[in-house]
Amino acid sequence: MRDGEKWSDGKPYTAEDVAYTFNLLNTNKALNTSGFAGSAKVLSDTEVRITLDKPESVNALSYLSGTMIVPKHVWEKIDDPVTYTNKDAVGSGPFTVKGGNFSPTAYTFKKNPYYWDEGKPEIDGVRYVLITGGTQASQNALTAGDVDWMSAIFPNMDDVLSGYPNIKTVNVPSSQMAFMTCSNKELGCSGPTTDPAVRKAIYYALDRNQINKLALNGQYSELAGSLYPYGQFTKYASDDVPDSPIPGKGRTDEAVKILEDAGYTKGDDGIYQKDGVKLSIKVAVMSDVSDWINAINVASQQLKKIGIDLHADQMSSNEWTQAMQQGQFEMSIYGLWVAGAEPWMFYNQFYATANTAAVGKSAWPNYARYSNKTVDDALNVINTTTDVATKKSEYEKIQTQVFEDMPYIPILRQSGLSEMWSDKVTGWPTNDNVYANPQTWANPDLGIVLKNLKVKK
Repeated sequence: MRDGEKWSDGKPYTAEDVAYTFNLLNTNKALNTSGFAGSAKVLSDTEVRITLDKPESVNALSYLSGTMIVPKHVWEKIDDPVTYTNKDAVGSGPFTVKGGNFSPTAYTFKKNPYYWDEGKPEIDGVRYVLITGGTQASQNALTAGDVDWMSAIFPNMDDVLSGYPNIKTVNVPSSQMAFMTCSNKELGCSGPTTDPAVRKAIYYALDRNQINKLALNGQYSELAGSLYPYGQFTKYASDDVPDSPIPGKGRTDEAVKILEDAGYTKGDDGIYQKDGVKLSIKVAVMSDVSDWINAINVASQQLKKIGIDLHADQMSSNEWTQAMQQGQFEMSIYGLWVAGAEPWMFYNQFYATANTAAVGKSAWPNYARYSNKTVDDALNVINTTTDVATKKSEYEKIQTQVFEDMPYIPILRQSGLSEMWSDKVTGWPTNDNVYANPQTWANPDLGIVLKNLKVKK
């Protein structure tokens, strides 16, 4: 560790804090979302030894680089660290919440006077604000200069921004946009999307080119039918898994065949049914996310042609979040985020049995309630080996299985477009120098971006 580092309250930051944090995770399962299994021992003020209970060639990279260290002198006095709200958080990053004027619609980060990187941050702070009113309100706030940094997509974006030379944009591939289903009957899911045939029919019927053009301003990009995250992970992708990548055009004949082979018959109203239950599906969506709502509406028209009734079930963000976590939904729309040093992290988060729960209990982030032994076994092998050939073989098993089961129905890969005003500050990431993820929600990247901003002279 760096010698002489301090917390934002001026107290020394030492190896004691690091060891305390990891051991706190080990004794509080509810806090241990990364799956750390081991122990930490202090060797000196600047040295810690972490011993793992088992080999972890992938997941260890996640929690060793991603665990946020907490100050022992604060947290050791807390009776219940799981329910502690941490209102006056003491940290070691470039900004602090002290004096942050927190409200339901805004909050402020202020410069940490004890930050280790001398001279940084240069800006005094940053104010995060909530913008209500959907896409148009966000666009107006940006172009009016009411906000300096935003991550959003607007209709006719190039035309909108052509008159604002001081607004710079950076686009990075982002989450895998998918229709998420509550798919597992054994864990309490119900409704048409518990049938793999229905999920696959929806998958084949979607015309992704049309969805991109009509709902997403043409800003989204292709992905694989197994939701495999391309980019830096290409070496583990299997070309033998179907739809790598997914064709942009819909394949309605294939969709209809899947339904009829599974015993569905079309009623007088043109909607398929089986055992008296119509294929009428509600898609849970947050009422203020207009591009998701638009995507559902376009998909609804496409699926109507193959005899599936699909419609948006708009709700507040709190209602939507609770429904997702508790499994109280048939289908939803969301982005499956990509993180980690290998695709293991992506598949482990969203497909591993360990990361889900029965309906009515909180599942994170395997919202689909998906569970498959082939996938679980492959994930375990990948996490305990460094052999590239072995990893590739196991990744192919995962890709093949999740394409077959389709608990998350791939749509497109989301755009990671961010807009930044350059009239006040410089130092933003650029398309030629993406030194950190420029999306406003990305953590801890947002701190890295903000600490590198320089006030324009």
